[in-house]
Amino acid sequence: MGLQIRTDAAQETTVPGVFACGDAASLPHSVSLAVGSGAMTGIHIHRSLVWPER
Repeated sequence: MGLQIRTDAAQETTVPGVFACGDAASLPHSVSLAVGSGAMTGIHIHRSLVWPER
């Protein structure tokens, strides 16, 4: 199955500004779950760019 990248609830890794999703951040399940994970991560990336934390 391979290794998974650890992420927080916003799918951000321990490296600030680096995000992971889909099979890289969770156990492989299905294409639809990976796509959904990617969509949600995209929202979190957008938020981090528009409203960066200080």
